[in-house]
Amino acid sequence: MIDAEMRRIVDECYEEARRKLRDHWGQLDALAHALLENETLEEADAYRIAGITRLVKDTDDRI
Repeated sequence: MIDAEMRRIVDECYEEARRKLRDHWGQLDALAHALLENETLEEADAYRIAGITRLVKDTDDRI
């Protein structure tokens, strides 16, 4: 019973990983091309290239 449950969990996680890779293939491809051209990317550039908008945390903690 434990082996069957472990197999179910592993299979479920595997399918989820495949789905995420498939759903975000364009973003991954864009990042790969940018890395081949530039070797490294700044965090902001990586998000921009992947088309992800990040919220900037306000660092002003004054009251």
